[in-house]
Amino acid sequence: MSVYIELVIFNNFFLDLMLLYATLSVRRRKLNALRAIFSALFGAICATAYPIIPTEAQICIKLLLAPIMCIAAATPQGKNAKLKIGDFIGTTLIFVLLTYFSGGVVFGLSYAIGVDLKFYAVLGLMSIAVIALIMCAKLIAHKRSSGTSATCKTVVRAGGREVSVEALCDSGNLLVDDVSGLPIVILSQELEDKLNARKLTGFINVNTVSGEDSLALVSIDKISVNGRHFKALGALSHKHFDTFDIILQNSMF
Repeated sequence: MSVYIELVIFNNFFLDLMLLYATLSVRRRKLNALRAIFSALFGAICATAYPIIPTEAQICIKLLLAPIMCIAAATPQGKNAKLKIGDFIGTTLIFVLLTYFSGGVVFGLSYAIGVDLKFYAVLGLMSIAVIALIMCAKLIAHKRSSGTSATCKTVVRAGGREVSVEALCDSGNLLVDDVSGLPIVILSQELEDKLNARKLTGFINVNTVSGEDSLALVSIDKISVNGRHFKALGALSHKHFDTFDIILQNSMF
């Protein structure tokens, strides 16, 4: 069977692009199209050249390709080197796991139908379809979240102070701290002033109406919502909200 180099690049490019997009979606990061395209193209070129390069270079690609692609596609987040390294490792691990999972799926399908999908454009087309599916799912989730928001009374305790406030129940807030696994709520400037939570635990990137922003995180001792109690992290928005003082994470209601 003849193998066309443009077909190999096509399949690997869109497969890598799909894996990067899926990884950033899992990490709740905004996709930078240019960086993702550059990273996927670099991965496709390395994968295409892999069979014909020396063994030493093949070992380097196996060890370094995933970390290089991840750091090229997404800047590690955190206020210091330790947090940035942890963020980078987390992103790389998710990318590697998704890569192995997708490889298993392709192998299984190839075995089931008796055709090696790597030699046909169907692999690249399937990757394009998955990218479109992820984009549609995120768009639908965003549309649903904009129409399902409500407010409720919430008690917040931090730094030895307890405050009763009005909270926005926003199903679109899916923020979770990667290190602790705690849900993340967003605090208004007024609530920040009332509480005594000043010890920063890190930073998180969030998408707002004005664009992407990096918010400092503080520890929240307890959030009480409809008789349920949660430990959480609070993102300091430094902004004044209209009719509420805190945006709850969607697992809290």
